[in-house]
This record gives sequence, structure tokens and C-alpha cells, in this order.
Amino acid sequence: MTMRKAVISILIVAVGFSLAGCGYVSDGPFAWGMANHWTPVAKGTASSGIKEGQACIYSFFGMVAIGDAGIEAALRNGGIKDIFTIDSYNQSFFGTYSRQCTVVIGG
Repeated sequence: MTMRKAVISILIVAVGFSLAGCGYVSDGPFAWGMANHWTPVAKGTASSGIKEGQACIYSFFGMVAIGDAGIEAALRNGGIKDIFTIDSYNQSFFGTYSRQCTVVIGG
């Protein structure tokens, strides 16, 4: 293998590794093309829920991530006092944009 081919091979591998995490904030399954999934996190003590609160983190190209996907933020956003369920919602598009949300159902 010539020196030029070796350098090109190393660059291709380095670019592949550097792009592997682009736009990724999810804890769950990741798809390079598109991912859209719900994951159960916890069950609360409430017997049912009629309110929904959501809090999200947004990531762009894996370079900028903004937001608050905490449970407390989701409770505030939904005006929830008693938790029925907590779920995680994850969405990504071609490694360029992703969103991870905590969704709380309760009363």
C-alpha cells in the first residue's frame, strides 16, 4: 500500500468516527437515517392521568444541544402534581437534528 492510500484510508476512518455521533442525544436505539420511538421510564403512584407535561432537549449536528428534558421541567410544563407515568420520546433525522423529550402523565 502506498503512503497516499494509507493516508486516505486513515482520513476516511477518522471522518466516519467523527460523524458517528452527529445529532445524537438519545439513550435508546439510534438510527442513522431516522429514529422515532417511545421508551417507558417509570410508573408513578397516581392511579391515572389526565394532564401531560413535556420537556425536551434539541441537538443540531451534534454540535449544539439546548433545552431541559428533566422530570421537574415536564411536571412544571404540564401543571402536574401526581405522576402516573414517565416516558422518554426520541426522534432523529439523518444525524443532523435530534430531539429527546421527557413526557410525564399525571394529575
